[in-house]
Amino acid sequence: MRLLAASLLAISVAPCAVASGEHEWDWGSRARYAYVDADNSGQAASLLLRGSVASEWSDIFHSMVEVDAVGTAYKNDHSDGARFNNQPLIPDPDGVDLNQAFLSLDLDAAAIHLGRQRINFDNQRFIGGNGFWQNEQTFDALLGKFKLASNSNFTYSYIANANRIFGEDADGKNSQPEHDYGNGNGNSSPDSAFFGDHQHHSHLTRLEWNEWDYTRVVGYAYRIDNRDMPSASNNTVGVNYNLNYKARRIKYRVQIEAAQQNRFELHAESLPYYLLDLGFGFNSWELSTRYEILGANNGAAFITPLGSNHDFEGWADEIGNTPNSGVRNFSLGLLWRASPLRVEISYHFFKDDVAGNNIGRELDVDFVYKPNRKHSIALRLANFEPEGDSGSVRKVYLDYAFNL
Repeated sequence: MRLLAASLLAISVAPCAVASGEHEWDWGSRARYAYVDADNSGQAASLLLRGSVASEWSDIFHSMVEVDAVGTAYKNDHSDGARFNNQPLIPDPDGVDLNQAFLSLDLDAAAIHLGRQRINFDNQRFIGGNGFWQNEQTFDALLGKFKLASNSNFTYSYIANANRIFGEDADGKNSQPEHDYGNGNGNSSPDSAFFGDHQHHSHLTRLEWNEWDYTRVVGYAYRIDNRDMPSASNNTVGVNYNLNYKARRIKYRVQIEAAQQNRFELHAESLPYYLLDLGFGFNSWELSTRYEILGANNGAAFITPLGSNHDFEGWADEIGNTPNSGVRNFSLGLLWRASPLRVEISYHFFKDDVAGNNIGRELDVDFVYKPNRKHSIALRLANFEPEGDSGSVRKVYLDYAFNL
């Protein structure tokens, strides 16, 4: 919180330090209806209102302040992570939150941000905002991005606090979750997985080399030191290779990634991560296949506690927090887009990594209608079929978003 306090103080005195400034005010909103059909069904309705002001105090000195307010309905029909009532979890709690408040120094060869800010690395698999949910994850952090060549850069960030999707009111005191979302046998209480804030002493480094026509290479090293939930702490080192090529109507892409993780609080070492993602497109169609392994050994698995997990392990969120036996996720996808419409279908096959036993299958479908840049209507469907006698889980999200 000291980083946030320092940035707020600097923002408050900036008008006195600079003769004049330019301010750009903006706002956005998202209305959502969510429905869960399972052994215990539930529903939720929510409305996000977001207001922001971006200020330019000089050619190199800027600031951003962004406030979110979320209101909800059908509270008796769902749990939201800050409040549990034995109903299905739909993690869109109500409340007012300072989503961003940071200062930035923009130089020719570097950009530095200090304060509460959005940090999204690459596809957000490891570091991201979980922006699908109404309450976005942001970070009290210092971030520096340094230019190395014409299109390459090095990024370093120190994170002091993670402001999580469960909101400022979620302190875990009254929570009674049925699942161990912390994924571990470490020193955290079960409720700490639902805290609205996690205090950190974390260091993130990322090197992107992007000097070729079609390929990009990213290397990264993340030391996640979570003081509120030690079992989520880890050291992760990895490399990512991307190839994107387009020739008239045909395009194809390749993503290959490998990483290794040590979860030092659990004394779990050499936990592997592998990804192969292939896509082939023709005109408005794209066919893809993805195989991802979050490995496990000695009762602990590779985890991504600061990532946007909803986007990768199926939209039913039944596998979003890696099981202690790890997970292998093989999926097939089909994408069609022709403005203003976009349709995406994917089918997942989940297995555990230790024994290769089936966990379940999931069908996900997205329909998006975006008539212009500011307006969007989306319908998201997810159907998870677990292995064994457990019942299926079906989820529906219907959103209207303006300027988000």
